Order: sequence, then structure tokens, then C-alpha cells
Amino acid sequence: MREILKNASGGECIPVLLGASMKTYETAQDLYRRHGSVSHVFCDRIPLPFRFSICMRVHRICHTRGQRLLLQALLDFAEQLGNADVILLLIPCTEEYDLLLSKYASQLESRYVLCDSATRVMSSTGAEPKGVLPQ
Repeated sequence: MREILKNASGGECIPVLLGASMKTYETAQDLYRRHGSVSHVFCDRIPLPFRFSICMRVHRICHTRGQRLLLQALLDFAEQLGNADVILLLIPCTEEYDLLLSKYASQLESRYVLCDSATRVMSSTGAEPKGVLPQ
């Protein structure tokens, strides 16, 4: 956690991506190129391209399909940052994780800004987007 806080300035967004797909990899690369942000990826396996990427830190959670374990890992990750002046941006990279966010939005929204897979900020109910993130 010290490394995260050391590299994050006040008010900075820290992208947290869900899934081990090519979309995850491409999203992390895009965020790094555009904003210089290193993404934190929660997934159940570490694909080869993820291992050599400088634009992401992978947090392997065994059996992330077991939703409770992943939910607890996300809450613990946010809790470890404590009251740091950073914004955690939670972006699902597959439809499965989109559904997970809608299901657990009430538990996650107090610590994360929730996005859908098209990176639009979701409302507190997870139903309608509030807007598109700035580019």
C-alpha cells in the first residue's frame, strides 16, 4: 500500500479493473498512456501479457468467480488506503463483473466510484450513467 500512496498525488484517481481479459489489458494500457495511471487489476489468474506490463499491478484472488471473496478483497483494498486523498475508480472489464457491480453496488459505492464496462459513471442504483469520464 505504501507504493500506491507514494505514487498517488492528492485527489488522484486510482483505476481498479476487474477481470483477466484482453479488454482489461487494453484499458490499463489506455489509462497509462492517457493519464499516467497504474491500474490495479483483480483477477483469478495472471495472463502472460499482464506479467510484463508496467501499466498494471495484479492482485490475484483465487476463484474470483466466488463473488464474496472478491467483494471482500475489494473492500480490504479500499480500507488499506484509509483516508488517503485518492479516488478509487472501479471498472469491470467483462459482462460478468458488470453484473457483480450492479449486485453489490450498495456495498462498494461508499469506497469506489463505480463504472460500467463502457467506463461511464453509474448512478448509485447502478441503472443509469451519470456521464462519461473525461478523456
